[in-house]
Amino acid sequence: MNAEFLVRVAVDLARIWFYDGTIPSVEPPQAVAQAAAAPSQTAFQESRSISVAPEHGSVLGFVADGTDALLVISGGSVRYGAFTGSRPAGPIANRVVWMTAAGEERQATELPMIPRGVNHAGDGMVYVVGETSVAWYDRDGKLVGQREAPHFILPEQDHEAFTEEAVERRDLSISAYERQLKQYEDTLKAIEDKPEDERTPYENESQITILTRQVESRKSAIESRQAMTPKQLFDEAVGAAKQLYRVAVSKDHVFLVGRETFGYGYAVWRCDRDCENPEKIISGLSGCCGQMDLQVIEEQLVVAENSRHRVVVADFAGETVTTFGSRERTGTGDGFSGCCNPMNTCSTPDGGLLTSESNGCIKRFAADGTFQEVVGTAAVQSGCKNSTVGMAADGSRVYYLDVRKGKILVLEKPDVALAQKG
Repeated sequence: MNAEFLVRVAVDLARIWFYDGTIPSVEPPQAVAQAAAAPSQTAFQESRSISVAPEHGSVLGFVADGTDALLVISGGSVRYGAFTGSRPAGPIANRVVWMTAAGEERQATELPMIPRGVNHAGDGMVYVVGETSVAWYDRDGKLVGQREAPHFILPEQDHEAFTEEAVERRDLSISAYERQLKQYEDTLKAIEDKPEDERTPYENESQITILTRQVESRKSAIESRQAMTPKQLFDEAVGAAKQLYRVAVSKDHVFLVGRETFGYGYAVWRCDRDCENPEKIISGLSGCCGQMDLQVIEEQLVVAENSRHRVVVADFAGETVTTFGSRERTGTGDGFSGCCNPMNTCSTPDGGLLTSESNGCIKRFAADGTFQEVVGTAAVQSGCKNSTVGMAADGSRVYYLDVRKGKILVLEKPDVALAQKG
């Protein structure tokens, strides 16, 4: 295993490899967030929201279907933060929902997995990915096909190397946990060494309890991972490598985003419309917290490579056509701020595209990557997360996923919003 790979994994371990486990309760460090444009300065302003009924949980993702409707995935997952609405007592079914722009359900179909991504083809077929499978449905909601991890191929001769890498990843994770444990223990000891009457109310009432739990949690995690056998680590790594995160569809192909089988980061596989004959076409993508958005826009692939603060445009063979964007502390113009942005993209009716950032900022770019404007800012809590964006076919509305509250925020031009209120 080369030194460069080990260094990159060590640096990005918490961000890339283990995010499917426990989610930290504290937001990751952020660069100075981009100042949101004042409502009067943007073309679109937040006017309303779209939700599913409480018994159906929360909105987990969506895509504008190219007409005047939305395709929504919903369920009980709270992977990116607690849902703030009421919850039913029983289990919540995962669904794909055909929904009007007003938020009315036309039809819905239960899904065989916890969904992560949804997209559509021009012929009305709808593809959904989640966990380790992809399923597709016709325009009436009937299941047409399903495949288990069509992208994942691990020849038997690679099993030994795969196991070795899984063991190395485990050892790196233990080292990271040990560093965190020492920080927690040192902070806890510093507080406990203070005379009680010199401690702040927060230290006495909350911080000692929180730090004690964190110390025990890290000790438990270290012990658990130390006890894992190579076979257990192999099985864990296979399960992780089979995970699917996003799907995009063209006339002839289905494109799937998953983790690299070996090494670091994400990759894109191209399959036929029956999700067979997979071929890896893009490698080495860098993303945070399971976010590697992929869209088909104007016969090209558009990837929001958030950890590199850029958008990648490629042809269907995976060859890069252009890239644009850069890390910018203030996030102005075509720059992106924060630990990882842009999070998502979508097409615009004029052939351009929108990008969304985790702080709610939505920007418009021309097809060649030329920055045009900030079209609006959704009122959301900042922090690395799925920030799906969409635009109505007539350009009159922009949609932004507030995944923490489990709903879609609708931004409209002021005259449209006023007419609706009237």
